[in-house]
Amino acid sequence: MVHIITGDIHSGKSTRFLNLYSQGNREVGLYAKKLYAPDQTIAGYNLVLLPIMDEIPFICLKESVASHGDYYTQGRFAFWKEAFKKGEDYILGSPSEKAVWIDEVGGLELKGLGFDFLLRTLIDSHRDVTFTVRTSLLKSILDRYNITEYILF
Repeated sequence: MVHIITGDIHSGKSTRFLNLYSQGNREVGLYAKKLYAPDQTIAGYNLVLLPIMDEIPFICLKESVASHGDYYTQGRFAFWKEAFKKGEDYILGSPSEKAVWIDEVGGLELKGLGFDFLLRTLIDSHRDVTFTVRTSLLKSILDRYNITEYILF
């Protein structure tokens, strides 16, 4: 079954994600943990492997990386390709009976990047998956992955 946590930017999707995840049975997941600058603005994100809590550098401000590197860019952020690979390997290496949680699916996946392969693999194998997505991207995500049966949070 597919469960989707949806909302606008900075509406509490990730907080809801963690709250729901913590009520589960030690499933596996990928959580985008915000990193704050001294002025409390968002400076980036680490990818947290759940439940083991390992953190991997994931997203940083585009202005803080070299003009050419092993990352994707979208908006003001640079997304490290290696973090996607590590997250994908972690999830696909976990027991298939474990439900999967992903924070968050979005514009990169709609371009066939990011966690696109992972999400497609999980859905095609009928594995239980819960993910966050912005309300504005929900229909596009449903269409891309041919998701017709799902539960919204």
